[in-house]
Amino acid sequence: MLHTIESLIDKIKAMHDKAILLHRLRNQYSEHADQTYDKAECQLLIDDIQYMAKLIANDTQGDEIKTEMEYKKFIKDQTDEN
Repeated sequence: MLHTIESLIDKIKAMHDKAILLHRLRNQYSEHADQTYDKAECQLLIDDIQYMAKLIANDTQGDEIKTEMEYKKFIKDQTDEN
């Protein structure tokens, strides 16, 4: 995995937040209301969620499971060597 676990958590949280917004936008109007939901805006949210899911699914390079703490230590060690 190229990215850190924390980066993965951030992407999943963003996907969750967008899904909640999508749910609210889609259900903002009942079938009894005269207005309809904004299909274009809902589709943009779906596209964003699917794009983020693809980024996560395609992050398959390497076999290391990184964390920010280890990455920051690696950078610090590299700086201390120079």
